[in-house]
Formats: sequence, structure tokens, C-alpha cells
Amino acid sequence: MKKCLQCGREYDLSMSFCLDDGAELLYGPAVSDQGAVAAGFPFDDEPATAIFSSPVAAIAAQTSEGQTAVFGDTGMSDRTSIAVLPFANMSADVENEYFCDGLAEELLNALTKVESLKVAARTSAFSFKGTNAHVSDIGKVLGVSSVLDGSVRRAGERVRIMVQIVNAADGYHIWSERYDREVKDIFAVQDEITLAVVDALKVRLLGTERKEMLKKATENTEAYEQYLRGRALWNKRTPSSLERATQFFEKAITIDPEYSLPYSGITDCHALLAYFEQTAPHDSREKAKASAYKAIELDEASAEANTSMGMYNLVFEFDLRETESRFKKALHLNPKLVTARYLYGTYLATQGRFDEAFVQHKVALELDPISQPLNGNASRALYMARRYEDAIELAEKNLEIAPDFFISHYVLGASYRQIGNMGKALEHARLAVSLSGFFAFKGELGVTLAMAGKEAEARDLLAELEAALNTRYVSPQWPSVIYAALGETGNALRFLEKASEVRAIQLLWLAVDPSFDPLRDEPRFREVMATLGLG
Repeated sequence: MKKCLQCGREYDLSMSFCLDDGAELLYGPAVSDQGAVAAGFPFDDEPATAIFSSPVAAIAAQTSEGQTAVFGDTGMSDRTSIAVLPFANMSADVENEYFCDGLAEELLNALTKVESLKVAARTSAFSFKGTNAHVSDIGKVLGVSSVLDGSVRRAGERVRIMVQIVNAADGYHIWSERYDREVKDIFAVQDEITLAVVDALKVRLLGTERKEMLKKATENTEAYEQYLRGRALWNKRTPSSLERATQFFEKAITIDPEYSLPYSGITDCHALLAYFEQTAPHDSREKAKASAYKAIELDEASAEANTSMGMYNLVFEFDLRETESRFKKALHLNPKLVTARYLYGTYLATQGRFDEAFVQHKVALELDPISQPLNGNASRALYMARRYEDAIELAEKNLEIAPDFFISHYVLGASYRQIGNMGKALEHARLAVSLSGFFAFKGELGVTLAMAGKEAEARDLLAELEAALNTRYVSPQWPSVIYAALGETGNALRFLEKASEVRAIQLLWLAVDPSFDPLRDEPRFREVMATLGLG
């Protein structure tokens, strides 16, 4: 067993950090009088790979033979940890892919309700889809001792589900079963599989865990299928997939208006579309608000609904107090909900509460070690904390997993710029633009061009951004930071005030973003901070 020195909570050997306070877990009994032990690591001199520990060290890459090679070793945990892989689609219809993924994801979500069971998060577990990775490598990368996978064959209204659990250390089967059912009985078979998995792992359920684990948000299989389609698209996180996802969530609501999760899904889609500036904040705000409040109205005890409400309040309202309250409630309801954990960490970073932010990112990364959005957020937080070398180290590690991930290139470009390596800064800033197409990264590229002495190119980019302001939504924040880098304070403040008027979402980082450093002593800058409730 391991225990937390902060609160005394006990854990199995699979966890390294406390889910309540983020403190490092130690073997043996908790010692109540060791008050000098603080949550997290010392943040002044720890390198990034030490802060984020084994999750970042466990990097998977494809070898020439198509197998997964592992760089670094998280060590094997005990039997009460598991990764649920996406189920293979054995049906002739490729459209059933969403159904297979959805079944695995719902099983994963149910198992997270068991406190004594560590479950690898969806993003990391599903990253092995189609890789033919060896089970031992999966176990090492994700820090789990067992792996669950399966297959689904669907023909009309009949479905056959094959499920197995394999010991990651030696590859031997722990348990397997076949389920032949009708689609209308899918909820019942999910319950059967969930309970069988818990039994096979010899996990003891606490009083309320069985009820929570088997809780269903809807009894309507058709509404459930539409929700699964929506979440499958949401997980791709592209502008087109997010727009299509909302359509499936809306279909699910039409079928079952009392189904809370599709409302959360709609809020999540609009929040991401606005956060990445694919829509103007005022165009998405009301839709996101209505869905967030409806999700809470239908299920106040849903961790997902509280997470969506927290995201709505952060992105559209800049309501910092309500944002923190909702994220804390979501984590109280489900400490293993990675989305809530890393969004809370992001919120804390925007407020300059970096030590607390790194604790949240650290715990999230243990549950979801190779999630690109999560690793991107963690490296961005290091950049905003002015820990440029650490941000570079972590972003470079991220690129070993996903060479084309634009957030990593953005962090590298911005961090290299701040330490004066303009060659690498421009290289990565250009890659962030070409790989994403987002105007936000054009703004960052403009800052880098200006600081590198390439004024003509910076002004060409400024002209492009200002022209785009007349044809579509572009945050006025981006001309502002380029003008600031060029030393044109008046123009920089003018565009910053315009950004404040439209409540440009990336201004959430205003208090800590190095790009705004040339303006911080200006009274008009401080007025904007006060108007947005950030200072």
C-alpha cells in the first residue's frame, strides 16, 4: 500500500500522486506530524520531466516493424490497474466503429467510479488503436498491470461482444467472455461486463460504488447511440468534427430530452470552437449557456455536467469564482475525470497559480500520460510561468509522440523566442501556423518576426490580420501583441481594448502571457485587466 502524507488517504501501488491534493505518495504508513512535506515537487529547480515524472518519460513511438517501442519505463503496478482499449469492429459496416469505441469508453467510465481501481484515461488508452502494440508495452507506457480489449460484431439488431483481460507483465489471460445479445439490451450487457471485470480483478466494491458504476444517464438506446456518435466526433477536436458532433447531440436530445450528457456535449463543442476562435464568443455564448444550465438542471450530481458548466463560466463569462467552484465539484464527484482535472489546471495557470496548476496537471498526466491536449496544456503552463527551458523540454518530448501537434510547436516557438534563439523560434512558430491554420498562431508568429528584427514580414502579417477582421471573427488581441512587439504602444492598447470589448477568450491568459509584457505598466492595460476581472 501507499499513503498520502498530507491527508492519510491510502492507495494501491498503481498511483504515484494523491487524487485529493496531488501530494507524492509514499510506501508505508502516513505520518501526520510531517507537515513540512508539501504537495507536489519543489518548483524552483525541478526539470519538466521531473515535475511530470513517469507519464512524460513513457513515450511510445512506432518502429519500422510496426510495433510500439517504449522510451523510459513507468514500472509495473499491481493488479488493480487497467487500460481499456477500443473494441475492434468486426462488422461489415464501418459506421459501427463509433459503437465499438463507445462501448469501450462507457465501460472505462464505469470503472473509474471504483475508487481502488486505477483506470488509464481514454485519450491515452485509445491512442493504441490500430498499432498492434504488445500488451507489455501498453502496460509500461500507461502504468497499468492489466489490459482489457474486445471486439464487436453487429448484424441488424443482434450484437456479439467478445471481451478479455490480459496480464500486461506476462501476456497471460486473466479472464474472457462472449456476450450474444440484442442491441436493445445493450445497457444490461454493459452492466454484466462491468461487474465481471471488477470480479475478475478481485476488486472490492464500497457501499455506493456499485450503484454509481451501474448508473445510466438514459434508458433509450437510440438516444445513447446518437450521443456515442457525437462524442466520437468531439474527441477528434477539429472544427468540422465539433460542428458535426453538435448535430448528433441535438438528435440525442430530440429522442430523450431528459438525457443530461448530450447537453454537456453541446456546451463542450461550443466552448472549444470559441476557444480556438473558429466562432466569435458572442455567437456561441447563448447556445453554450443554455446547454450547460440544462445539463446541471437534469443531473446536478454529474461530474461531466459540472465540468461543462465550469468551462462555460471560464470561456464565456470570465467568472473565476464560479469556474473554480464547478471544477472542484466535478473532481469531488469523480476525482479521475481527466477533463475536469486538466481544465482546472489550465484555469489555475491563467491566474498565475502555477504551483497548484502543476499539481493538477501532474495527477492528470498520471491518469492520461500520452494525451496530446493534456501535454500541450502542461507545456503551455510552463511557458506562461516563464519556465522556458522546462517548457521546451516537455514540448520536445511531446513531439516524439506526435510530430505534427501544433500546440507543441507553438510552445517551442514562443519559448525559444523568449530565450533569444530566433532561428528555432521562427521555425516552430511557422510550423504552428501551417499545421493549425489558426489566427492565434499567426499573432504569435508576428511577435516572433518583430522580435527577430523582421519588421517588414511582421507588418505584412499585421495587414493580413487587420484585413481578416473585416470578413470573419479574428481576435483583436493578435494585432495588439504584434504592435506591442514593434513598440507601437498606442496601437497595441487600441486593439487590446477592442479585444476586451468582444471578450476575446485568449485574454484569459492576459495576467501571465509574456507577449503582453511591454504593456503592463500602462494605465489602459490595467483598466482592461480590471474590466475583465483579471486584476
